[in-house]
Amino acid sequence: MAWLNPKAMFDRDAWLEVAHNVLAHPLRTTLTGVSVALGIFILVVMQGLGYGLQHGVEGQFADDAVNSISVEGGRTQIAYRGNQSNRPVRLTNEDLPGIASQADTIPAFSRRIRLWGAEIVWENPEGENKGGSFGVRGVDPAHIELEPSVLLSGRYINERDVSDSRKVAVVGPNIVRDLFGKTDPIGAFIRINAVLFQVVGTFEDPGSRWENRVAYIPFSTAQQLYRTEGWVDQIFYSTGDMETEATVAQSGRMLSWLKDVKAVHPEDSRGVRVDNNNEEYAMYASIFEGIRLFIWGIGLMTLLAGAVGVANILAIGVKERTKEIGVRKALGATNGSIVSLVVMESTVLMLVSGSLGLMLAVGLLSVVAPMADHEYFQNPQVDHRIALFALGVLVLTGLASGLGPALRAVAIRPVEALRDE
Repeated sequence: MAWLNPKAMFDRDAWLEVAHNVLAHPLRTTLTGVSVALGIFILVVMQGLGYGLQHGVEGQFADDAVNSISVEGGRTQIAYRGNQSNRPVRLTNEDLPGIASQADTIPAFSRRIRLWGAEIVWENPEGENKGGSFGVRGVDPAHIELEPSVLLSGRYINERDVSDSRKVAVVGPNIVRDLFGKTDPIGAFIRINAVLFQVVGTFEDPGSRWENRVAYIPFSTAQQLYRTEGWVDQIFYSTGDMETEATVAQSGRMLSWLKDVKAVHPEDSRGVRVDNNNEEYAMYASIFEGIRLFIWGIGLMTLLAGAVGVANILAIGVKERTKEIGVRKALGATNGSIVSLVVMESTVLMLVSGSLGLMLAVGLLSVVAPMADHEYFQNPQVDHRIALFALGVLVLTGLASGLGPALRAVAIRPVEALRDE
């Protein structure tokens, strides 16, 4: 690299000569440039699509805290201990101490009762009723941590609400829009299935469109009104900062305990469910890590193929210009000036072709991004760090691919070059 001539980088005549040499064989140059542009295009587009898929899956996890375990009953598929199959399995408040005994730690938990298609009505100051069919969730105060939500106004369900079975509600943005419009809902009274509740807060769930059509009420109130049998639809447990392996062991103990207590066959996967978000998120994270490595491998291999093409056309160019190089050396041209000229050609070819491929990839993703609004594919985008890294790789690849032909060029002896036909 000591043979490189830094002055050539700022020599106008040198750049004009580089341009002339690159454009002297347009077809050969174009085909090589296309291979380089295709490499960077594939790399950036595949990275963008990979991020779109990743954002979609992460959006699904945004609905529930990643560091959580959910427990719920189901329906048995296998007859066991004298019980027939297709038997409903219900969780109750009495199960909570037993489930908790299988946990290493429980930083927070929330029971949940789900009510679908509840009629919620608000009578406005003009005496008009505005209503609709929405979801209702009976929850504990820690629910806002376990299903991450943003409190927009007012307050959330608190311990006093649960202990006193208060009739208060925290409503989602869709309910606010459909019932209240521009009116402030805080303090207003609504009827949920004909029972009067006071709105104490509003929230938004960025991870779930459905949850934005929901009203949260205290768990105890929901159980008294809608689950008089005393059962619980679902229980969420936070795992705090536990390692994934520890949460897997904990969820396994919870599942075994529940199956034993509820007389569910050990091989029955439908009787009770214990879903570990820690484990699922770690699995998806490892999958996406593998996808990223695969994409980088494909992209870099394509770039390598382009670099080989650049090195080949430069080697052919050096062979064709053997006499010219000999004349240059006979007239006093230094090895550094010849090496710099050849390396500049390769770098320019790589950088221009790669930049075109990068711009096409960014343009394509910019067009696709607004149209990508699927729950499992969202916001495909270009990581600017990847774009800058790819350009850096192009520059280094251009230098490397031009160095071999350049060194062969300076190895030419003037006398032998002048004899070349």
